[in-house]
Amino acid sequence: MSLLSVNASQFRNLTAVSFNVHAQFNLIVGMNGSGKTSLLEAIYYLAHGRSFRTSRSQRLIQHNSDAFVIHAKVAVQQQIYSLGLQRDKQGELLLRLNGSNVNRLAEIASLLPVQLITPDSFRLFFGGPKERRQFFDMGLFHVEQSFFDYWLRFNKVLKQRNALLKTNRHYDSQFEFWDQQFVELAFELQRLRYSYVAQLESAFRQLTTADDLMQSLNFQLQQGWPEKVTTSEEFKQLLNQSFSHDSRMGFTQYGPQKADLRIKKDQWAAEEVLSRGQLKVLLFALKIAQNNVIRDNGQKQPLLLIDDLASELDQESTRQIFSYLRDINSQVFITAINADHVSPFIDAGQLAMFHVEHGQLTARTDDDGRTT
Repeated sequence: MSLLSVNASQFRNLTAVSFNVHAQFNLIVGMNGSGKTSLLEAIYYLAHGRSFRTSRSQRLIQHNSDAFVIHAKVAVQQQIYSLGLQRDKQGELLLRLNGSNVNRLAEIASLLPVQLITPDSFRLFFGGPKERRQFFDMGLFHVEQSFFDYWLRFNKVLKQRNALLKTNRHYDSQFEFWDQQFVELAFELQRLRYSYVAQLESAFRQLTTADDLMQSLNFQLQQGWPEKVTTSEEFKQLLNQSFSHDSRMGFTQYGPQKADLRIKKDQWAAEEVLSRGQLKVLLFALKIAQNNVIRDNGQKQPLLLIDDLASELDQESTRQIFSYLRDINSQVFITAINADHVSPFIDAGQLAMFHVEHGQLTARTDDDGRTT
């Protein structure tokens, strides 16, 4: 898979932007407020159906416009797909795939694996387990076809169980019915997640083989219930025993909805012992490793969006990150205020450069002749 072209109209300050994408690195240069982050946001929105900057889609629609539109062409296994998305001021979402309406965003998302790194991405370490679940489940979605179906079914069962907890004060046959499905789906999700995290850790170690600090880290997937509970009967018994507490709280305290991925050095969490610069290198290594797993096992070419790459990076950290990026199996989009912070680290033939000013995008040629 590769992204071939992107079009965005009436999206933030991007009135009408259209450009062809380089198969490897795309550097988008511009001053703060010029629209370079909005361009990454548009690509992210097409893949995820949401923004990474705001939860209110109305804020993304350009003033005096009724809707924004994002369109892209993607090549997957020698076939070209046309992807389209429109969101209006009433919140209505229109999705198009090869000229036809589709109902599920997953049909578009499956063709466009997109990961993001911004200055806020440290939430992967300092945020709650939900941040980390979203991280590894995104990779799993693109690698294992059965995952999304299990995930949808489990979440429906979880909703049913949590709704019952708010109305039924006694553990009865209804709970037994839903708990049987809950446990079966929980173990399937656990199996898929363990397999995927093992692939992720292997790719991480292969990527960071020359970095002693990164190699000293270990991955621990916490399944969301006590490790001593290993059979369906034990898990059903645990749900029964925790019913009173679940009922008081109004939600289910054990299950794959509580899973977490902890990265540790010795017995300490990485965020407790690594410096901020080291954590940023770790963040890049994790995202790049995940992209490589998706490419190698999902038969797709993922995208990596990097907003403000130079932020908080010293020269050594920058050098280390670009050593990882040279081994990435995906397309990369990087925003920067100054092209000199990025272009010296990438071979001329691997890079297209663009300049953004007042929401307008133009191809840029530098002294080395790099252009689209």
